[in-house]
Amino acid sequence: MAAFDSPYKYLKKDYKEIKNKLIEHGYSFPKLPQNLTATTSSGESFSKAYPIQGILKYHGFVGNPENRIAYFPSISLNNTAASTITYLAFDDSLKDDLAVVNGTRVYKDKLHRIKLALDFIRRISQISTKALLISRNYFPSQEKNATGKGIGTSASASAALALAAASIIYQNNPEQLENSRLMSIFSRYLSGSGCRSASGGISLWLSHPQIDPLDCYALRLDTPKYRDFINEIALLTIPIESDIKTHQAHEIAPLSPYFPIWLKQRKSSIFKFLNALNQKDFNTIGEIAEYDTNCLHSITMTAPKRGFIAWKPETLKIMEKVKELREKENFSIYYSIDTGPTVVLLTLEKDKRELKNRLKESLENRSVLEGKIGGPSTIMDSSSEDAKLLQADIQKYRSF
Repeated sequence: MAAFDSPYKYLKKDYKEIKNKLIEHGYSFPKLPQNLTATTSSGESFSKAYPIQGILKYHGFVGNPENRIAYFPSISLNNTAASTITYLAFDDSLKDDLAVVNGTRVYKDKLHRIKLALDFIRRISQISTKALLISRNYFPSQEKNATGKGIGTSASASAALALAAASIIYQNNPEQLENSRLMSIFSRYLSGSGCRSASGGISLWLSHPQIDPLDCYALRLDTPKYRDFINEIALLTIPIESDIKTHQAHEIAPLSPYFPIWLKQRKSSIFKFLNALNQKDFNTIGEIAEYDTNCLHSITMTAPKRGFIAWKPETLKIMEKVKELREKENFSIYYSIDTGPTVVLLTLEKDKRELKNRLKESLENRSVLEGKIGGPSTIMDSSSEDAKLLQADIQKYRSF
């Protein structure tokens, strides 16, 4: 990358110290496959991925935002309250890429983002075939009003697209398809957080302003020894609608006077999180998520002239209810809010039902979606129930 002249040069040093701390905790860093050239340039595949919920969040891209290089590392978990199911076909008969999202053909900015992701994969794998993408966000809950802003489905869409593309061009060869680093890199180009959705579980996105794009990927933190602890955690998602666009937050965040402070805190916050995970300390993890939520939103609120308030009255009501349940009734429950008003609550499986009922009593006409910490992006069989949800769209657009 070009020489980087910025007050944030120290972030490269922080990144190295974070990597060293990860090594101390027993993590290793996968290498990329030696051969990235596609073995075929046509075919079709179905895939599925889960949206993310930030624990240690991020805003702002360094340099060209299309490269999705974040200023600093971030941590999120995958949330099974929703998923993105995707059909992708590389087809020699197509003259241009075509994309259908939630039943509607997309154009302009939305299509441009999808093409960027596909173009990166095509460039790395040395193919030029155009693609048909059909994707839907799916909410297993039967409740109404199960959509909102800040659920993290752009990340799951990115991860699902990338895995489907890779499964076609590498013909499901495990050397490439099971390489978590490669899948994470491929998943970064539609949505930065897609790199964490692809990795699954609780994942840390490694990034700094001077990083090589091929070193910018996510590492899964919840190794098998944490399985029982992870299974104790429950997620409750309250979707709330909004017209806010995530790219607005990425653009304005570096303008806030609090942005440099947030960056300086990140290394110590990651160290604290790693220690909490190692000790299986749910309450500290919840406190970290809640504190960083407040940091993130204070930054978007305080960007000069262009700052905005993403929360709605219901958002504040939920935040206050969570504090009341925790402080007055000793429930282990914490809120996490990404870009938008939607709230995701981290709590324990044993308390989930009671807390869900209590929340629904105080929230009129709001869905409370149950979820767990989900795994990485996966390939689906074309005969699976999830894949069948796309059949009508496939039949409609496959002839284009």
